Amino acid sequence: MVYIPTNLTKIVGFEEAILTIGGMTLKKVKVKWLLFIVIALFAAGCSNNQASSGDQSTSAASKDGGTLNIAFQSEPTTLDPQITGNSSVKDAARNIYEGLVIFDSKGNVEPDLAEKIDISDDKKVYTFQLRKGVKFHNGKEMTADDVEASINRWIKLSSLGKTNFVGAQVKKTGDYTVELHLKTPNVNTLALLADPIPAAAIFPKEIIEKAPAEGATEFVGTGPFKVKEWKKNQYIMLERFKDYSSKGRKIKKTPHVDEIKISFLSDESTRISGITAGQFDIALGVSSDNAAQIESTQNVKNKLAPGGFIGLFYNTQEGFFSDLNARKAVNATINAKDILSSSYGGSDYYELTSSIVNKKFPNYYSEAGKEEYNQHDEKKAKSYLKKAGYSGQELRLLTSRDYQDQYNTAVIVQQELEKIGVKVKLEVYDWATFTDKVNDPKAWDIYPVDWAARSTIFQGFWTSGGAPVEKSTKYLDKIKAAASVEDARPAIDATQKYVWDELPFTLIGHKVNINAVSTHVKGYDFNLGPVFYNVSVNK
Repeated sequence: MVYIPTNLTKIVGFEEAILTIGGMTLKKVKVKWLLFIVIALFAAGCSNNQASSGDQSTSAASKDGGTLNIAFQSEPTTLDPQITGNSSVKDAARNIYEGLVIFDSKGNVEPDLAEKIDISDDKKVYTFQLRKGVKFHNGKEMTADDVEASINRWIKLSSLGKTNFVGAQVKKTGDYTVELHLKTPNVNTLALLADPIPAAAIFPKEIIEKAPAEGATEFVGTGPFKVKEWKKNQYIMLERFKDYSSKGRKIKKTPHVDEIKISFLSDESTRISGITAGQFDIALGVSSDNAAQIESTQNVKNKLAPGGFIGLFYNTQEGFFSDLNARKAVNATINAKDILSSSYGGSDYYELTSSIVNKKFPNYYSEAGKEEYNQHDEKKAKSYLKKAGYSGQELRLLTSRDYQDQYNTAVIVQQELEKIGVKVKLEVYDWATFTDKVNDPKAWDIYPVDWAARSTIFQGFWTSGGAPVEKSTKYLDKIKAAASVEDARPAIDATQKYVWDELPFTLIGHKVNINAVSTHVKGYDFNLGPVFYNVSVNK
C-alpha cells in the first residue's frame, strides 16, 4: 500500500497507523493577548500561534539575516542525536539533521527526506523512496547508502531502536530506495522514526562507519543549519546552510537567520536578565516563579507548551518497595496537587492527570486506572504500610538540586511519608552522581524524576532502573501488534492500567514548559521541543 501525505485523521488503506496526535496548544491565553494573537496569525497566514512543527508560513514582514541568540539551560553532551534522549542535544541537533519522516503541527507523520513511503500488506516492510539532490553540509549528495548506514546504527544504539526494532534492518534496494524490514509489525514505526529524541538522524555513511558508540565526532547533516563552531562550556554557533532547500516538502524548514548562537547558562536568573536586557532573543527553561517577571517585561513574553510528566519511581527489585503494598502505601498518601504547586507554582503551569501521555496527544491518552490517582488518603496508606510489614527502617529518597522541580517534589514526598510514620533519608546529589546512583539498585529506594513530553508511551521511563522491563514489554508488544492505533486502544488502556495496578512508578502529573521569547522574534514554534528554523529576528 502507498503512504499518501495527509492531515486527515484516517488515511486511505492505512487507518491511523500513522499517528494523528493532535496539535499542541498553549494551556491558557490571557485575554489581553487575544487581539495580538489574531493580528499575528493574520499577518503570518498561519492556522495558529501555538506549538507546531514549522509548517506555517512566515510573515511577509520578516527579515532574513542576523543572528538568533538563544540561552540554553545546559550544554549538549554531544551533537549526535541518535544516541541520547537529552533535551539539550535534541533542541540543538534538530536544526542540523533531518530524518526520513517528520511530525507536522498536529502530530501527523509526513515525509521529509523520504519522498514516498510504501507499506507491505503484512506491515513488515516499509519502502522509502528518497528525495534526489539533497546535499549534506560537506557537499555530498545523500543517497540510500547513507540512509541504510544511519538507520541501522540508530536501531542498534538508540533507546527507541533497541526497544522497538529488535531484529529489524534497513537494506538498500536502489541508489535512492531503502527498505526497512521488521521482524513483527509495529503500528508506531513511522512515528518512532519521526520522533526527535533520540532522533533517527541521517548522517553521511563515512561518518557513521567510523563513529564510536559513545557518539559521532563529526556533525554533518542535511538540515537548514550546519555547525560553525563549538566552544566548550560557552556556546555553539550554527550557520545557515546555503545549499539547503525544502522544496517539494509539506513541512518547510527555512533558515531565515544567518547564524544561531546557543549559549550555555545554567543559572536561570542570568538567562532571564539576558533576555530582558536584549542580549538573548529566546531563553529556555523559565520557572513558574519567574513567569510573572517575563510577562511584565515590555518586549518579552512567555511561550507555554506541554512539558511531560513527573513521576515517583520505586526500586521494585530490591528492598522495601519490592512489596506492592509498600508502593501502594506511598501512592495512597501522595497529594499530587500539593506536589505540583510546590514544584511548578500556579495551575497554569501544571496539570493534574492520571494519564502518562498528555491529552494534547489523544491517540495515547488514557484514564484507565484513574481511581488510584491522587488519593491523598492517610488511613489507607497506613493500612498498606502495615500489610507491607514496615518496621521503622530508613528509606533512601534520592534527588538533585540541579532540577529544582524534582528537588521540591522530593521534599514534599519526604514530608508526606513522615506523616504516615515512615523514616525517610533525603539524599541530595549533583545530577551526574544522581544518575550513577540510580543505575545501582543497591543505592536507593525511591526517587522523583520528570520526562520530556512524548506523543506515545514507548519512551525511556520503562527502563528507569526501578522495575524489570519485561513486565511492561508484554503490554507494549500488544500495542505494537495492533493493525492501527484505533485497534490498539484496548492495549493502550491495559498498559495504563498496569501502571496503576503494579506501580512501577507513581505518576504525579504533567508540567508545562515555559520559554521566554522576545517580541521581535517571528516564526517561533514548539513541537516536542523548541523549533528554531523558520525563525526570523526583526530588530
